[in-house]
This record gives sequence, C-alpha cells and structure tokens, in this order.
Amino acid sequence: MQKINDTAAKQHELEAKANNLGKENENDFVEENSTRSLLPIADKDLPPIIREIVTNSPKSRKLPSFIASLSPLCALATRVRLRYFHDPHRPHALLLQVVIEGAQSSGKSFAADIENLIMASTLKARDKVQRRIEQEYREKKKRRSQNKELEEEPKTTIRVIPATVSKTVLTKRADMFERIFGDTLTFFMFAEELAQVTDAGKNGYSNLRTIMRTAYDLGSEFGLDFASDNSYAAIVDINICSLFCATPAALDNYYDSQAIEGGNITRCIVCELDDNIMNDDEFFTPYTPQQKEKIDYYLQRIMSDTYDENDDLQPQIYLDMKWLDNHCKKFLKNKADEYAMKGNDAIKVFRKRASVSAFRVAALCYYLYSLEMQFDPREGASNDNIAKMKRARNLCKKIYNFMAEYIIKGLLNRWGQRYNELNKSRQEANQPTSELFSLLPDEFTREDLKAAIDKVHCTSPVKSFIYRWGPKYMNIIEKIDKNHFRKIKK
Repeated sequence: MQKINDTAAKQHELEAKANNLGKENENDFVEENSTRSLLPIADKDLPPIIREIVTNSPKSRKLPSFIASLSPLCALATRVRLRYFHDPHRPHALLLQVVIEGAQSSGKSFAADIENLIMASTLKARDKVQRRIEQEYREKKKRRSQNKELEEEPKTTIRVIPATVSKTVLTKRADMFERIFGDTLTFFMFAEELAQVTDAGKNGYSNLRTIMRTAYDLGSEFGLDFASDNSYAAIVDINICSLFCATPAALDNYYDSQAIEGGNITRCIVCELDDNIMNDDEFFTPYTPQQKEKIDYYLQRIMSDTYDENDDLQPQIYLDMKWLDNHCKKFLKNKADEYAMKGNDAIKVFRKRASVSAFRVAALCYYLYSLEMQFDPREGASNDNIAKMKRARNLCKKIYNFMAEYIIKGLLNRWGQRYNELNKSRQEANQPTSELFSLLPDEFTREDLKAAIDKVHCTSPVKSFIYRWGPKYMNIIEKIDKNHFRKIKK
C-alpha cells in the first residue's frame, strides 16, 4: 500500500524546519492596518493553517473562511480526544457539521477552495490509492471466467465520502476501520450544493438524516442487519465531519420539520454569508510560497499524528481541556438565565450543543497551537513551556466564548421561531415572542405567570420559572405568599 506519510528522512527534514516556521515574523503576510473583521482575535494570533487561510481572505470573508476551515481540519485530526465537563466519562472527538449559507452567486465557492487546500494532499491523496485498489479488484472480478476463483476482496480504509453515499457502503467502510485498525476514524463529507444531499436522501438507502445525528457523537452506533448477499451487516460507530454549501431554499429543504424536531439543526454550525454589493471589489489573496510551505508542513504533522510509517494508527491524543470547563459552565448559565427571562424554549435547547461545538472548535485550535508552539497538550503531561501553553489557552478561551455565542445566534436566527412553533404544536407562524419577565406586573400571581407563559408559547411549567427567578439563582423576585410574588427593584 502506498504511503501518504513522509519517510523517516523526510520527517526529520520537516522537524528541522519546525522552529524556523514557528518563529517567523508573524506580520510578514499581514497588512499594517489590516482588520480582524468579526473574529475575536487578530489574524496573526490564529493557529497555523487557519491563520494563513484567514489572513489571505478579504474582510467580509474572514469569519466565513475561519468557519469553513474547521470541519476539514477536525476530520483530519481524527486521533484527538477530549473530555467535556458535562459527560466526563465519555470521550469526545473533533466532530463538526458546518453549513455555509448564501444566496445564488454570493461566492460560496471559497469553501471548496479551502476544502481542497486541506484535503487534496492528505485524505484525498490517501483515498485515491485506496479507491484504485478497489477499482482494480472490480475489474479483475469482471474479467475472470465463471469457474476461476478470485482472491479475497481487498480491505480498504476510505475516509472522504460523497454526499450520495448509501447507508450500506458507509456502514461497510466504517466497519473496515474496526477490522483493520481496531478503532474508529472520522469520515469527511463535502457538498458544494446541499441539494445533492437532499436529492440523495429521497432514496431510502441514501437518507443519512439519522446517521448524521449519531455521527456527531463518538461512540453512538448505527447498525444494519440484512440477510441479503448484496447488503452488509454490521453495528458500527460512524463519525462524520461535514461541510455543505447551500442557498437559503436548499437549507430549508434539507433541515425540514423532521430535522428541526429531531435535533439535526443543533448539531450544525450555520454561517450566513454577507452578500453586500459593497464587497464586490474584495478578492482572496494567493498564498505565497512561504505560506504554502507552512500549510503543507502542518497538514503533514496532523497526518503523522494519525498514521505511522507502517500505515498503522497512531495512539489517541487526549487533550487536557479542563481549563475551559468554567467558561462552558458560564455560557450555559447565562443562556439559562436568558431563557428564564424570555421563556424562549429554543434558547434552552440550542445552548447545550452550541457549547459542545464551540468546545470542539477551541480544542482543535489548542491542538494546532501545540504543534506550532511545541508544547504537550495531553492530559497528565508535564510541560516546561508553561508560558506558551498559557498563551494558547487564553486565545482558545476567546475563541470558545465567541463561537458559543456565534453558533447559538445562528441557530436562533435560522430556526428559533420555527422550533418554538413546532414545539408548541405548530402555533401561528411569525407570531412575535415577547420577553416573559417583562410581561408580568411588579406584583403577580401564579395565574398571571401561567397566562404569560402561554402568550410566549413556552412549554415549561410555572414552578420552573419561580424557582429560577428565586433567591437561589437569579434573585429577581421575592415571595409574598404561596401564590403571590413581587419583582425585586435593583
């Protein structure tokens, strides 16, 4: 089998360049008065690979370029594991599902360029060899005489899958990871037109809606068990990172009512493109040879963390992410308080996976920083580069805080009202939602609160708001008697 990883000599040559690459003047490719657009940190402070991509993007595409680079990089870093505070006994992988939404001719093709930059020399190159082995076997099978016995079907490990893949093929490919490597790997799926996925889903054998839900969580299994010789029976852990480009209409068709209620939307990071005509003169800057060398170097570093020189899997890399727990808890509490004030069920539901996705984004960036700054990010590792580690963590905290707010805002803007309508037995469309707390008088009864809850189409009981507003949490109301309450003036 052809090897994608560098030979030992080449690897040593790459390692010898690491210090110089890491210590280059970070402002070499940044204009003196460049803007960081909407991102929480300056271009020069972003992690490698992402830094070069965003630096060369025009102002209106810096944030979308950042978002578009996340999913393919997460798919590449398939051996990274992390622990989220809410379920510390179940490891997480870097699994993200990203949608770039824009009107027709709004310039969504930049996402394809980023995907190709990251995947062409890594997973696509490796898969090309694997697919050639499969094709040669099929040709031999077609040419053989009826009585001639054919050698055993080759076992291949293909990770880049098309939007039209069937459930049977996907299950078989996932099972091959376990049979060959004894572990799971991450698939990557890219569709320049989301309609491809929607059209494929009209055929039951290619409808991946359920799989895309379980594919967001490491260890969530999917199974097929058919007696037919033309099928494939297995129970497997399918993990998918996806990057889709879509028009608003295509996005509506794909994330229909079933997907909204089933939870597909909360596993998604949606990035809406700005199609302002004032941006017509903006262009992406070509990568310099130095930038391209740096990108290729770190892509190969990630591949070397996945496959060794014998094409076997490298050990899993458990990142120490406990330092981010308090930020996750703070975000969840703030959104719980916001829900308590507004009575918006979508906030209560969307906040949880918005935090998980932002956590994974921060973990990806922390891993990339560790490659460049050369510190050990693993759990229990003793490290001498404390200053570098602290700097990376501070940057990742800013990235998490920004992404958590960005993700939930995108979900609420796109599907919040629709989710609440469906959750409230499809209330009248486009009815505005007022803030629950502001609807109440300074002194109110349980009956007043119940009427206000019904008005904003919320499904939570009266007692949950009374408890949340009380002295143990927000301390914004006081009890007069069993059924009467008063707002606390502050």
